[in-house]
Amino acid sequence: MKNSIRSTLITLTAATMLVACNEEENDIPVTDVPANVVSAVQSALPGIVLEEAEKCSKHDEPTYKLEGKLINGKEYDIKITESGTIIKIELDD
Repeated sequence: MKNSIRSTLITLTAATMLVACNEEENDIPVTDVPANVVSAVQSALPGIVLEEAEKCSKHDEPTYKLEGKLINGKEYDIKITESGTIIKIELDD
C-alpha cells in the first residue's frame, strides 16, 4: 500500500514538472549511468536490476530513462535527473 501511494505521488509530482526527453536521447550502457542515479533508483525500488538506459541532454540538467525488473518479474520505467531526483516511476503492464 505504501509503495502504491509513493508511486502515485512520484507520478503526480512528475506530471507537474513536465520534463520531456524527445529529441536528444542516446542509448548508453547501464554501467555508464552515474552511481548516484543508480543508488536513488535502488532506494526507491529495492532489488531492481537495471536492464536498459538512455541519456537525454535536451534540458539544462541531463536526465536518464531507465528500464529495470524486480525479482517478482514486475518491470519499471524510471525517469531521473543526473543529480538523482526521480521524476517518474511507471510500472509496465
